[in-house]
Amino acid sequence: MPPRYARFSMPHGQRWASKTPFRSSLLFIRLFRSMRGSLMCFGARPPVQRTFSGKLLWCPANYPRIKRRSVPEEQQNKGSTNYLARMKSLHDLYDSENFRTVGHALIDQLADYLADADGRDANPQHEPETMLDDYRNILAGALNPNKFFGHHIEHSLHLHSPRYMGHQVNPPAPLTALADLANGIINGSTAVFEMGSTGAVMERLVIEKFVELLELDDSSGGFLTNGGTLANLTALLAARAAKWPAGDAWSNGNGNIRPCILVNEEAHYCVDRAVRIMGWGTAGIVNIPADENFRMRTDLIDEAVLKAEAEGLTPLAIVGSACTTSTGSFDDLSAIADAATRHNLWFHVDGAHGAPVRLDPARKHLLDGLEKADSLVMDFHKMLMCPGLTTGLFFRKGSDAYRTFHQKADYLLSFDTSEEDWYNMGRRTFECTKNMMSLRVFSLLSCAGTSVFRDYVVRVNETAQVFATAVRSNPDFELALEPDCNIVCFRFRPTRVAHSAEELNHLNTMLRSQLVSETKFYIVQTKLRGNAYLRCTFTNPLTEEVHCNELLAELTRLGTGLTDFRTQFI
Repeated sequence: MPPRYARFSMPHGQRWASKTPFRSSLLFIRLFRSMRGSLMCFGARPPVQRTFSGKLLWCPANYPRIKRRSVPEEQQNKGSTNYLARMKSLHDLYDSENFRTVGHALIDQLADYLADADGRDANPQHEPETMLDDYRNILAGALNPNKFFGHHIEHSLHLHSPRYMGHQVNPPAPLTALADLANGIINGSTAVFEMGSTGAVMERLVIEKFVELLELDDSSGGFLTNGGTLANLTALLAARAAKWPAGDAWSNGNGNIRPCILVNEEAHYCVDRAVRIMGWGTAGIVNIPADENFRMRTDLIDEAVLKAEAEGLTPLAIVGSACTTSTGSFDDLSAIADAATRHNLWFHVDGAHGAPVRLDPARKHLLDGLEKADSLVMDFHKMLMCPGLTTGLFFRKGSDAYRTFHQKADYLLSFDTSEEDWYNMGRRTFECTKNMMSLRVFSLLSCAGTSVFRDYVVRVNETAQVFATAVRSNPDFELALEPDCNIVCFRFRPTRVAHSAEELNHLNTMLRSQLVSETKFYIVQTKLRGNAYLRCTFTNPLTEEVHCNELLAELTRLGTGLTDFRTQFI
């Protein structure tokens, strides 16, 4: 073990280890400058300070305690006008000492923010018009930069709060924020190697590493892109290029062909959007019914293909959901792959949320058949600790990534070559200028290794099971279905009062609204076959069993109040 470092190991449910004293900006600047070695910790209770399944993460242990350097209010206000006067010229905007001053203070602000994650409400409430006026005043005023940054931090949704259990966006590991800071200055883009050489190399290595971790075919390849929506569109464009029955749709358009894809009726709306963007219209989506657990009825695929062909459509692809957005249900990918082979269809998997579950030994069977997919989408900003947008698009045959786009741009690239120059990303991606998002993932891989990704996925999945167990044991709540991963759908259904289906829907809608308005927790809601359900997505490794129980207690209190109010008027 390297000197001056210590192990931190903690079973599920136990509170954080004792506070670690790295609150000085010096330590952050050292980490930022080195970007190598072991993964440091951030703040008092950072995500990297715990291990999610008994494994080791490195943490400095013997640095002297240093009082946290927050920015005092008087310092934020003092001389702000003079300070801004120094920022009026181009020279001052690019001045390294100005950057150093603001940057040191900002790192302290963010470290304090992380240290206080457990103590802050998840969802500070603001009316849109009020906030608009607030920011108009900021534009008209003369705020010190750190005062403005502080305002932005305090008024944002707090994903690092353990009571954030809302949408499918993870709290980024602080190291990835430093990666964004580094690239924010360098501003490397990855369309051509000359403009983003380091990013191109890191991107290739990130893809290679996750091909290995996801147990994909050795011939697989891919790239990073801006979000699951764009990645799904790009994958379906590749499917069109590979399966188009005659000619080249990229050059000649659809002609008389009426293409379509087959998809679970519970699939994410971006798949439908991609089909419409390609000009295939409503008929271009063939929805296959879902079973009682919201998984695709794979026994109906053959019938759906034959029916589509009888109606004059040409099926080109079939999309498996891993997982569905509302419930986190995983389609049977092996069965879908077999059907794709029978009907000569491109097999695409939308694994934007659930593909990382392949890293969880207890649940990897949910993704059996993933290795047979012709293309796969996976977001690193949903379950892999990165900021958004960071999305991987993988192809079983790496060469398929080059079949999608063929355009003339002599000032940038020669597209009339068969050479697969992996280092010029613009040949394969929808974007031309593209953020060097590979730095975020690569920083975690190089500093922390691969095990932290597995530990994170296991952790959030287990937290969901802890919450589902608590829901199951409470007679006033019911699960919509047993959770497959870190998404739990449930509803309040008090046993002491009879409710119609309509009343239950209204009750749970009101319950969620009231919970969120009190700002402590943030959860969302969904509709499953016309019924309203509460929905939690556990993406925060800071969330403990105590927070799960606290949420149910709050929902019980608020729900009981709503129910009692209703019964007074019956």
